[in-house]
Amino acid sequence: DQKEPKGTRIFGPVARELREREFMKIISLAPEVI
Repeated sequence: DQKEPKGTRIFGPVARELREREFMKIISLAPEVI
């Protein structure tokens, strides 16, 4: 999902952490997927 590569370069670590939080949120909301 590369909508804003510039933003990703600037907020690399932050975006990664946010992405992990989103991932965990999705997992916690839908454990049956795993």
